[in-house]
Amino acid sequence: MKRIISNLFIIIILLLPVIAIAESKEIISEGTYNMGDGETPIVAESRALLQAKRIAVEQAGTYVESYSKINNFQLTDDEIQVLASGVMEVSILDKKRAIIGDGFNFWVKIKAVVSTVKMEEMAKRVKERSVVEDYKKIQEAYDKSQKEIETLKKQLVKTKGLREKKKVEKKIANDERLFQAIEWYYKGYLHYMNKEYDNAIESLTSAITLNPNYFEAYNDRGVNYSRKGQADRAIEDYNKSISLNPDNDNAYFNRGTSYKDKGQYDRAIEDFNKAISLYPHNAGAFNSRGISYLENKQYDRAMEDFNKAIVINPNYGEAFINRGTIYTEAGLYDKAIEDYNKAISINPNDERAFVNRGTTYNYKGQYDHAVQDFDQAISINPNDRSAYHNRGLLYGKAGQHERAIQDFNMAIAINPNFIYEYNNRGVEYAITGNMKEAVKDFERACDMGDKAGCNNLRKALK
Repeated sequence: MKRIISNLFIIIILLLPVIAIAESKEIISEGTYNMGDGETPIVAESRALLQAKRIAVEQAGTYVESYSKINNFQLTDDEIQVLASGVMEVSILDKKRAIIGDGFNFWVKIKAVVSTVKMEEMAKRVKERSVVEDYKKIQEAYDKSQKEIETLKKQLVKTKGLREKKKVEKKIANDERLFQAIEWYYKGYLHYMNKEYDNAIESLTSAITLNPNYFEAYNDRGVNYSRKGQADRAIEDYNKSISLNPDNDNAYFNRGTSYKDKGQYDRAIEDFNKAISLYPHNAGAFNSRGISYLENKQYDRAMEDFNKAIVINPNYGEAFINRGTIYTEAGLYDKAIEDYNKAISINPNDERAFVNRGTTYNYKGQYDHAVQDFDQAISINPNDRSAYHNRGLLYGKAGQHERAIQDFNMAIAINPNFIYEYNNRGVEYAITGNMKEAVKDFERACDMGDKAGCNNLRKALK
């Protein structure tokens, strides 16, 4: 009896979910800054803090690189630095001011905690081209500000006349204002990395208030509006960014994406054309233009763009999925499945590849494979309406009508405005003899404009 209890205990332990233990590393670093005439203490302290943070990011990068290799994140050196800055939480341990000569020396000591909690999710984020580019621009802007303020401080010391001193002090004040704008921009950048879009918009608005010509801030604020589904406000910001810098390919690409999301595919294509002309190696622009061509039923052009995106970036999973869609539409099912297989090998957690492959297996009559793919898609994303929809259709085809109804229930709960789901569920209710619920669904489908629902309603009421 004791042995049975012991074995049962072991089985229960084995069945318990494995809880991932988050790792973290603490980094202590210091920064100093000598404030000169014309500067303000608040900005001087910020410059000292910046130095401490940059030292911490360098040390955090070493830790992140080691963790990334163990977990096979396959990151470039630039992406490692971006990831380190994104997962690092900073707190000030101590700060002091000391009088040195005629000025003040600011000293700050910080603790930076690098946690692995968001590491994997953030590692995917840093693969976005704009994320790495923005980080580089921020660091370059900080370096430029630092050089300019040192030059101006030296210039102020050498300047004799009161009028000339006032001019230099005005330049110092302007440099401080721009420095503060960069700080707000960086805060917005970090909020975006953490998907805190409202906070990001607030920070970027502060950056724009300090620097009305900050075209990068307008562009990035537009991206955050876009993430919130506010395409029109995003387009307004992209327009402003382009007016300030007509050679900003990212703004054209982002505006094109918003037009695509609004279904304005011709305008989207125009913007993607411009983005590609400014930066011919933008795989994302080719992929997005391909989607727009696909929506316009220009299949050959879409195929050309997806091919080009894959040539530029052979690990572009979304481009393989999109190309697979064209193969599926053309009846080239084996080629489509090859592309979906490739997309899954690149990102095993992309439910779209499983949904599309399952749909293609369905067309091939391989229903068991199709159901397995829809199961996998749902396990990855329990809110994927299309996976429930497609699996429900297969269950209905297989005579498993109750299971089909359950899937259509889930699909409707996720998106009550998808009209075809009501007719599908109504058909299943009718087959199981539940005509009361069937009529309700056919009425709802007909009211929403589904012709099949109207036809089924007429038949049900005869």
